[in-house]
Amino acid sequence: MAPDSGEPARLAPSRQSWKFVAAAPPREVFAVMEQMVGIPPFRYEVTGPDSARAIEAERKGFFGQWSKRVRRPRWVTCTARLIETGTEVAVEASKGKGAVPRGLQLVVLLSRGNRDRRTIYRDRHFPNGPVTLVASWAGMRYRMYTEPRFDAPRGEAVLTATRLFSLGHHGAFVQVRTETGATGWIERDQLVPAPPVATREAQVTTALYG
Repeated sequence: MAPDSGEPARLAPSRQSWKFVAAAPPREVFAVMEQMVGIPPFRYEVTGPDSARAIEAERKGFFGQWSKRVRRPRWVTCTARLIETGTEVAVEASKGKGAVPRGLQLVVLLSRGNRDRRTIYRDRHFPNGPVTLVASWAGMRYRMYTEPRFDAPRGEAVLTATRLFSLGHHGAFVQVRTETGATGWIERDQLVPAPPVATREAQVTTALYG
């Protein structure tokens, strides 16, 4: 994806691009991009509902001074769209010092995260069974989606204390059923296994998939 700057003649030309599927939802992709790539001398910018870029905002001169007058700024762009198998991510970087390494850092973290259990960006397909909302929803209501897509209407509201049972995965969503029989869809990264019995085996399962 070429950067939509409105001033294409001023930007450095493209050099390298990557395309892959990540386990992280789009909002996490852009959060990581902002923290890893959109730092000085680059500036993070949102360019659309599913795209963003980091563009060089200042450059060090010959004598070590920093200037905001940057000729042909370097850049890194990213799009992240939900598909059935996860989040389709496209990253592109321009020519020039610093752009490709920054883009590659983002690609390595997000793509390796699918298999790396040390990161929260791994592919977390836990078995069907009792689950609960993550602690960040404690005391707050989460309105379940009626279908496994972000533009679907929202349905019944549940709390972290609500007993839920996962029925199956679909992309970034998990279908759940409440004790009352109501069903809905919740984002996979908002759920953790909740074994009904506090045994050593249950603790291992929670640690494995949580």
